[in-house]
Amino acid sequence: MTTDASMIADLLELHAAEIPVWGHLPAAMRFKQAVVARLGPEAAFAACRPHLGVPGLDRLQALPVRAMHDAAREAGAIVGELWEGGRRFERPSMRVHGPHRHGQASLPGVDRSAWLARFEQVRLRGRSSLLHRGDEVLMDYEGAEYASLPDNPGYDPGVLHADGRRFWHMDAEAPALEVGEAYLLSGNHSVDFGHWITEYLPRLALARLAGLPAAMPVIVDHIVPSTILDALPLLLGPETPVIRLPHLSVASVERLWCASNPVHTGFYPTQWNDATWSAIGSEPSHLATLLRELLRMFGPQVEVATASDRVFLARKATRSKKKLLNHGAIEALAEARGFRIAYPEDLSLVEQVRLVRNARFLIAPEGSNALLSWFARAGARVAMLSPTYALPLLDVNAILRELGVDLTVVTGVDTPTEEEFCPYWNDYTIDAGGFSRFLDDWLAGA
Repeated sequence: MTTDASMIADLLELHAAEIPVWGHLPAAMRFKQAVVARLGPEAAFAACRPHLGVPGLDRLQALPVRAMHDAAREAGAIVGELWEGGRRFERPSMRVHGPHRHGQASLPGVDRSAWLARFEQVRLRGRSSLLHRGDEVLMDYEGAEYASLPDNPGYDPGVLHADGRRFWHMDAEAPALEVGEAYLLSGNHSVDFGHWITEYLPRLALARLAGLPAAMPVIVDHIVPSTILDALPLLLGPETPVIRLPHLSVASVERLWCASNPVHTGFYPTQWNDATWSAIGSEPSHLATLLRELLRMFGPQVEVATASDRVFLARKATRSKKKLLNHGAIEALAEARGFRIAYPEDLSLVEQVRLVRNARFLIAPEGSNALLSWFARAGARVAMLSPTYALPLLDVNAILRELGVDLTVVTGVDTPTEEEFCPYWNDYTIDAGGFSRFLDDWLAGA
């Protein structure tokens, strides 16, 4: 099928303009949506694929989507299971210093199952969380998770369009990579350091606890944070092969080991409200179990003493969102009280974890760096700096509480963006005088 490019000329122009603003996959997601809305899936496939920057888009199939856990049970592919999901839990309220406008004091959730499975004869794509097996697509959801989360599967590089539980799935005639047997440690969000802390490293710990064989080759995406890639030989063992998927390409695997994600993040939620934040995140006691296993996998070198027990995990001013606009003044106030100002991305992952393990007092602007607080020792005190909308931090607080770590969220007045997607990502300013008084009280109260 051919499509006259003039039919989507305006959409192509908009797509080119959005790539540097949104990033490759989010811009492609918006482009696919617009072209499908105009032409329908079949014609949109012919029109879109030369412009998506994704290899191996040779054929389009409308395939049913099935829960990965259900498919594994039916096939007898479950190798180990740590706990059943479906239990409701409540994330408790948190201590907030400063103005805040998150809608509720606590946040309910539903726990996920923790399992390890081995599938036969599957395909997967780089930066995708889907498995293609036979005439269906497998997705890691359970219960009402997929139906209840407002989401956009078009973020996945292999999905052109979704209609309920049917995906218009784009596949390659021949895979770019053929693998005999391996464990899957890739997915939609593997480019982001924060998702490695919340998803991929805990998922690796889950697999180890559930019976993943030692030295099993591990598949990762071609583009992952360098600190993670450098740390994998330590976490996996130096004898474990690491297979890097060609960027966004299709791989065929004869025997694929995979584990459930400890957190249901979806693809690209279209709304960020109380219900969305309730639907994602982890049951605290179970995630704490996985974090403790991760620390064991790091080994004794993360327990080596460091020179400072007061650490400020700073964010560089080049960050594109959630900027602490007066970071210099705030960091200076902390430094005057003996805090070491550290930029985690300048350190190896082992050095990052070691720094946090030795901190009695830890300050971090909210973001991926702040998630390193999950490796703090019981009894440590953490202060996270945040815009006034801090609802998602209820999940972080619940996990820290389970680990015996005390959290205070310090908020500042935020600066809404022109098109506010979610106020959680707004830039903000912490009042310097109020922060100075907070620090003195916080340190004295230990």
